[in-house]
Amino acid sequence: MRLRDLVHDDHLALKVLTGHDLLDRRVRGVSTTDLPDPSRFVKPGELVLTELTWHTGAGSARRFVDRLGDVAALVCGTALKVPPTDLIDVCAHAGLPLLTLPVDVPFSQVTEHVLRALIAELGATPRRPYGGRRRLASTLVDGGSLTKLVDTVAGELDVPCWVMSATGRVIVGSQPLDEDSRARLAHTFLTARFLPGMVDDLSVFPISKGVPHRIANWFLAYRGEGAQGDSEDVIVELAALVALERSRLEAAQRIERRVLDQLLHLLESGDAALPGLVSRLHTLHVETEHGLLVVALTAGGPEVSVAVLDELLRPLAPGIVTASAPSAGEAVALVPLAGNSAAELAEHLVRGARILEAGLGEERISLGVSSVTTGPAGLNGLIEEARHARSLASLGTGKVSVVTGDDVSSHRTLLAAIPDPLRRSFRSRLLGRLEAYDATNQTELLETLETFLEESGSWSATADRLHVHVNTLRYRLKRIEELTGRSLNSWDERVDFLLALRMR
Repeated sequence: MRLRDLVHDDHLALKVLTGHDLLDRRVRGVSTTDLPDPSRFVKPGELVLTELTWHTGAGSARRFVDRLGDVAALVCGTALKVPPTDLIDVCAHAGLPLLTLPVDVPFSQVTEHVLRALIAELGATPRRPYGGRRRLASTLVDGGSLTKLVDTVAGELDVPCWVMSATGRVIVGSQPLDEDSRARLAHTFLTARFLPGMVDDLSVFPISKGVPHRIANWFLAYRGEGAQGDSEDVIVELAALVALERSRLEAAQRIERRVLDQLLHLLESGDAALPGLVSRLHTLHVETEHGLLVVALTAGGPEVSVAVLDELLRPLAPGIVTASAPSAGEAVALVPLAGNSAAELAEHLVRGARILEAGLGEERISLGVSSVTTGPAGLNGLIEEARHARSLASLGTGKVSVVTGDDVSSHRTLLAAIPDPLRRSFRSRLLGRLEAYDATNQTELLETLETFLEESGSWSATADRLHVHVNTLRYRLKRIEELTGRSLNSWDERVDFLLALRMR
C-alpha cells in the first residue's frame, strides 16, 4: 500500500504536515515507538507511530528523525496536542512525510488498517513464506484474541506454546504451566546472554516490543529445541504478531494515562476541586470505597518504569499507570485495593520485583507505597507520600528496595536517608568499644544492651530474657556505661544507643 491510501481514508483522518509530494511512498509495515533512539526497532519502509513523549526540544527532534532511517513516514499522536514546530522543520528538511492523527483515533486503528491492507496485497493464494504469515495475521485482524493466535500455532506445530512476561506470568497459553517451570523460564529470559534459549525441553524466544530492557518485555515459550524451516517462520511470525497485539492493547491504556496525567497536573497545581477529582476517578473506573493507595516506581527510563509497574501490579491489583515524572524515569499508579490489604499489595510488588532482579543489570527497582485512603480528598497527599517513599527507597543499597507509608513515619526511614559514612561513624562512636570488648573477652554486652532497650529498661524482664541473675545484669549495664561514658538512666542516651543498634 502507499501513503496516499492512508491519507485518503476518511476513518483515519490523517493530516499531512510535510512531504505532500511523497505520498506515493510504499508502506511495508508499521511500528510504534517513543524511544529517543528508535533505530534498533524500526525498519525501512515502515510507518512509525509516536506519541512524542521523547520530545524535549529541537535537538531531540533532530536526533530522533536522524535515527529513523529510511522509513515511509512519521505519524504523531496527541501527547503534545500539536507537533512542535521544530519537529515539522526537521522532517521537512529531511524529506520525511510527517502526519498527525486526531485524538479520537487510536494507534491500534492505524495499525489494523495497515495490516489489513498488507494482507490483502498478499492475495488469496500467497506463495511461501507468506502463507503462514497471512493466516496468523488474519487470526488477529478478524477479531481473534491472543489466546486464539497461540492455540493456532500450538496446533500447527503440535507443541504447547505460551506467551509470558518477564516475571514468569503466563499471559496466554495453550495448556497450564507449573510454577517451577514459569520461574525457570523467566530466569532464563532475563539472564541469557543470547536468545533463543533453552530450559530443559522448553525453548525461550524473545518478543521485541521496542523497550530497551528485557524486564519490560514479553517472551514466547514452547516445547521443543528451537525451530527449523517452516516452524521457525511460524515462531518468528507469532513473536511479531504478539508484539503487535501488545501495542494494540496498550493503545487503550494511553487514553487512561492521558486522563491520569491531567489529574496529576491538577493536583500539583492546586486547582483540583473535589467534584473534578471524583469525575476523573470515575472516568478511570477507580473506586475509593474499599481503599485506594498510590505506588511510585523507578526502574530505568520512564517507558521501562511504566511497563514494569504495570506488570508488577498484575494480576493482584491492576492499577492505572503513567509516567508522572519522565525526567526522573518515575511511574505512578493509582491502585484500588478491592479486597486486598496494603501489606498484601506491597508483598506482591516485592515478590515480582525480586524475580526481575536477575535481569536488572546496572539498573535498580525503587518502590514507594503510600498509605490508604477511602476518599478522593487526600489523594494529593498520597501521591506525595508515595513519591517521597520512592525517593527514600532509592537510597537503599540493594537491587530492589521498597518503602511504604508506614515506613515513612518510622525512624528507620530517617536512618536510610543518612549517608553511609555518617552512619558508620555514629555507630562506631557509640558501640565500637562494646564490640571490641565483646570480641576480646567473649562477653555479651551488646546483646545485653539491645535486650535492655527492647524491654523498655525493665531490669526483671531483661534478666528473664537473658537467663541471668539481676546482679549479673546490673554488673553488665554498669560496665556498658563505663566503656561508653554514657548513662542508661537518660532517655536521650537510650535513644542514641537504640539508633546506633538499628544501624548495625
